[in-house]
Parts: sequence; C-alpha cells; structure tokens
Amino acid sequence: MWDEDKKDCSVIGQDLIINGEIKCKSDLMIEGQVEGNISCVSLYVGKSGRIIGDINTDDVLVEGTIHGMINSGSVELKDGCILEGNISSQTLSIDHGAEFTGSVRHSTGPGNHTLKEAAE
Repeated sequence: MWDEDKKDCSVIGQDLIINGEIKCKSDLMIEGQVEGNISCVSLYVGKSGRIIGDINTDDVLVEGTIHGMINSGSVELKDGCILEGNISSQTLSIDHGAEFTGSVRHSTGPGNHTLKEAAE
C-alpha cells in the first residue's frame, strides 16, 4: 500500500495548518494539520498528522489522528493512531493499540473510482 520512497507525492509538513478542501491527483502525506475534506489517490497520515474532515481515497494508512469518515478501497490503522468516524472500505486492518470509535461498512467497489475526474 504505502511506499515511503514514492516519487509522486505531495507533503503537508508538521509546520503546516490547512483549512479547506484538498483535491490531489497524486499520493498525499500529512504530517501537519488539515481541517477539511481530502480526496487523493493514496493517503498517509503520519504520527504528527491530524485531520478533521472526510477522506475519499484508494488506500489510506493512518498513524496519526482523524476525526471524520473514511471512504477507501483499503484502510490500515496502525498502533497509536486515533480514528473517530465511520469507515467504508473493501479491506480493513486494525493493529493492536489503534483507537477506533465508529462503524464499518464493507464496500464492494473501489473507494475512489471517480477521484481523478473530481481532482481535475
């Protein structure tokens, strides 16, 4: 899923706070804070990353904090992450030590099949 050596990746660093919607045609790494909905191909939320908003992506790996709904083909919640919100996904992995409050709905299609058109 997430490869830390990805070349085509946008980064929101620890010192950034963004208020507003984000639409990205590539992969996105968040180490800072975002208040708004996010649409991207793949999403990595680092340990210092914090999102308040809904997420629409093909796959997401979470080590930080999310308050919002996730609609994704694949979701990985890592040890130490916090997710307060519902998940709609084909696959879900929750590590021991991850905090999750919400519900899960299994989806049969890709989480983000219209993303590239939406981001244009």
